[in-house]
Amino acid sequence: MGKSHSKNVLPNTYVPVLSKKVLANVLVRLPKISLIEFMNVWPKIANTQPHMDKENSHHNQLQYNRHVSQDAQGLKKAVGKTPKRKVIDKIVYQYWSKGLNLLQLSQLDCQLIVDRPNSYYWITSTVKDSHDSEIPLSLDPKRFLDNLAHELSTLFLTYIYLCRHPSLPLIIVRIQLFDLQAFSTSSDSRRPHISSLKAYFLALPLNSPTIIHSTGNDLITKIVMQVVERSLPQNANNLLRIVTPERQTPIRSLESIHILHGNSRFGNSMGIWTPYADATVDMLPFNALEKHSSIAKDEADDDYDSDDVKLKKLKSIANLRFNGSKTGKLKSEKLYEDNRKTKTKRRKIYSNDDEDDFDELDEATENSEFASIAPVQFSEFLLKKKIHHDSPEKSSITIRLTGSDVFAGLHELSVKTTDRDQMILDPSKVPGWLTGEEGASCGTVEDGVFKKYA
Repeated sequence: MGKSHSKNVLPNTYVPVLSKKVLANVLVRLPKISLIEFMNVWPKIANTQPHMDKENSHHNQLQYNRHVSQDAQGLKKAVGKTPKRKVIDKIVYQYWSKGLNLLQLSQLDCQLIVDRPNSYYWITSTVKDSHDSEIPLSLDPKRFLDNLAHELSTLFLTYIYLCRHPSLPLIIVRIQLFDLQAFSTSSDSRRPHISSLKAYFLALPLNSPTIIHSTGNDLITKIVMQVVERSLPQNANNLLRIVTPERQTPIRSLESIHILHGNSRFGNSMGIWTPYADATVDMLPFNALEKHSSIAKDEADDDYDSDDVKLKKLKSIANLRFNGSKTGKLKSEKLYEDNRKTKTKRRKIYSNDDEDDFDELDEATENSEFASIAPVQFSEFLLKKKIHHDSPEKSSITIRLTGSDVFAGLHELSVKTTDRDQMILDPSKVPGWLTGEEGASCGTVEDGVFKKYA
């Protein structure tokens, strides 16, 4: 972050004492092409230039910077033939042998959010005023950053990094807190005198009352959220507060949680309601699915007795129930509001053609015909229904669903067979809360009516 008058705000150039093994583990999480891009960009930034040592003392810093960038450009041209381990070794042992500073570590973490969207779990809080009304935020990033740093630095050694997400309309804030270590007479000069706590992230949607942030229920997390609340643009006559629902399920996708809770018209229009957000409505949600114009046309064109036609129809019905369209695809290119100019967007430096990274890609990122618009990894429903019509007693059954995309799994299950007698899940009869209509909400289903947990 920028310069601060607080003595407890660490500078960009501070190098935490981390072993080379730890640094290698930090780097290996990113795709090879991103590492090469950092290796190319860092020499051009004043605070992240490569380290001069005896072996390259015949260079001046400018020449050495140029040499490292040229090396990176050469690796980029031969990216398919360059092992990721070679790139990591060049960064850790050759060019930044004295360690990576706080600015570099923050950039790596934030790039990981872009390259590996399923690397972190996220929850949400809501900004409300003293009248309990939700208040969309319009933050001045610099002022918010300064306020946040000032407040946190009265409690901890602090480093805060802020950037804009390259493809989502979000401001990402990485908060790193440090504790002082007890004094030691150890002769090991490399022993860290401060220890870093786990980095905490905020993702702030534009013009939304929602704050997306890291999970956690420990004391440090509570302190951070209290400080974030105090750092908001406050009005003495109508103070803002941050409300975090107690019973919410973390989501392992920043894009999913932004669609469901951020600045997106799709957040309240999932499942069969999706066409209303996608501006492609051609039938009412409660109409018989078999009467959908596209399905009816296919029936007229095809031999209805054919197994292939039956499966095609079943898949069309399932697509309508789970994703809102016969094909399961959306017309909208973006699922959220984004008024940013294209020229201000930073290029996403992620490539999927990296053979070193194939095994590392999370299964949830794989393309699937059943993939949900906003994948969620956990859902829970408490079913209550009268056991006998003449008795007030009700059954109580809990259904818990887990996976990389739970509603995609149910979607796939619903088209396993066209034989009605063997169907586990009939897409034409499955209740809406099992098709993802409620997004990431967990709740009670009493006598067929869904009610979100309070």
